[in-house]
Amino acid sequence: ATGGGGGGGRSLPSVRKRATRAGGRSRGLTALLAEPAMRDPVSLVTDLVLQVGIAFALASVLSAAAAKFAQSKSKGVKPLEEGGLDWDALLSDGKISSEAYRVLRNAGTERPWTSPFNVEEREGVFKCAACDTKVFESATKFDSNSGWPSFYDKLQGVELEEDNVVDKTVNMRQEVHCVTCGGHLGHVFSDGIVWKVPTGKRYCINGAALNFSPNQEKDTPETSLG
Repeated sequence: ATGGGGGGGRSLPSVRKRATRAGGRSRGLTALLAEPAMRDPVSLVTDLVLQVGIAFALASVLSAAAAKFAQSKSKGVKPLEEGGLDWDALLSDGKISSEAYRVLRNAGTERPWTSPFNVEEREGVFKCAACDTKVFESATKFDSNSGWPSFYDKLQGVELEEDNVVDKTVNMRQEVHCVTCGGHLGHVFSDGIVWKVPTGKRYCINGAALNFSPNQEKDTPETSLG
């Protein structure tokens, strides 16, 4: 009985020490968690703005780098010596507009909601504004509300860029070219399921890169934006 009592007496200090250490850790953690709430609101806002600014700047740099890399890897237009178009002559002769030149030749992007083809509802075929190659049919056009003419399928006059790793993995899209002249038309995305289109694809196309030919029986003139 005495041995048992002695054992209990010897263990009491160690129990108290452990409790003291635990209490210290508990107070330290509580103080740490309470620290942000005790900070100056102005300091918190300043830090938040700074962090957002840094994140935005980093995202902009990465996006610009990806775009530059994407353009360098893009198949682009075909050289004149390989049967490509004389783009400067097309522009100077008034056969294409400066906007069509910027989009088709230099892989530019028109501002959203600027193309009349967004609301084009006639039956017919859309052609490359530079070489008149048939690229999309009106039957596959749908309203994506994205700001650019959209189609869920292409004709044989369209080719997809296969070598652009950045576009495929980062931007989740593929560049769309005219198979004849190599002019940039736009991009294709795999989000067509949102609009329940048959192919699951959304060809997001620059209207400036297109001309429209209504079906002959409509007896209406061709619409050219080039």
